[in-house]
Amino acid sequence: MNSIYDEIGVTAVINASGSMTYLGGSLMAPETLAAMNRAAGQFVRMDELMTWGGAQIARLTGAEAGHVTTGSAGGLLLGTAACLTGLDRQKMSQLPDTTGMKREMVVQKRHRISFDHACRTAGAKLVEAGDGSGTTAAQLQEAITDRTAAVLYVELYPQPVVPLEEVAAIAHARGVPVMVDAAAELPPSANLRAFLERGADLVIFSGGKDIAGPNDTGILCGRRDLVQAAAMQAFPNAGIGRPCKVSKEQIVGLVYALRRWAALDHDARIAAWRGMAEQLCAGLQGLEGVRAEVALATSGARPLVVPKARVTVEERIARVGQVEQALMQGKPAIAISTEPAMRALWLNPQHLEPEQVEVVVRRVREVLSV
Repeated sequence: MNSIYDEIGVTAVINASGSMTYLGGSLMAPETLAAMNRAAGQFVRMDELMTWGGAQIARLTGAEAGHVTTGSAGGLLLGTAACLTGLDRQKMSQLPDTTGMKREMVVQKRHRISFDHACRTAGAKLVEAGDGSGTTAAQLQEAITDRTAAVLYVELYPQPVVPLEEVAAIAHARGVPVMVDAAAELPPSANLRAFLERGADLVIFSGGKDIAGPNDTGILCGRRDLVQAAAMQAFPNAGIGRPCKVSKEQIVGLVYALRRWAALDHDARIAAWRGMAEQLCAGLQGLEGVRAEVALATSGARPLVVPKARVTVEERIARVGQVEQALMQGKPAIAISTEPAMRALWLNPQHLEPEQVEVVVRRVREVLSV
């Protein structure tokens, strides 16, 4: 059966890479789509619906309050704005001009990401603590001054950075809130509450990754006053977050997707992914210069708890970048991830349908056998 993408001449992709924004995030479940369709059929007071969505997020995350954002980047912008202004409406109307405000946001050097541009868009000046080799507690303490409005913590590297609990203790001793970017850190399901329990004041999740809500949604949750300050600057209100508008369909879709996700058996999902990774590896046995094994990645596409097939390719056989390109340009197009320094292809089963496993194996074998 032809898909809509066949009709419009756009390439559909088999996703063996993960919950990647450039691939559309995730596929929404039928019940999520049904809820969005029902939401589309009537008008509603958007402020009331936003309040309902925030309350549902708070209930499911254990936070004091929640807010629906336009993806994780929207959460970064709104969370930063909240830390800069608090509940002061005059300061809100002034952003991104931060004259007279505490405007610095401290971030560990190894936690710098391209998406922290959203923090700077809100008006924050990012101040790095430590260097590329890591950050010490003393360096973090030194970076926090009377100009610091917040600390940004990005859940990326376990070491050698200052862990969240210690970051929170250091920041809170100076009266400074901590905002955590945990965009793709679900599963495990415990992470829905873990970052707040570890001391975060605000936590950001993507709604369009494993939660499988609309790709352009996200979650901001945490301290009531900060979430309120974010909401006051977001749609349907005026403020720096006004361009980050969410629709009634997005709000309902995110909440229904989050409810569904929270009720899933995540241990069973991980076991199923492991089984598919084992099938991928078994199908790639016997190729010259190629080794396939089930492994957990330590970097790259997250979450890292998903068992994947790690396919190591000797350079005399092929360069992994060329393999990646050949798979994406082939028919069917297949997206994978690579780790060039380790000469590794990563085949992620997270968004593969069972019948697609054989297709991926066949195409990888074809490319590596040329």
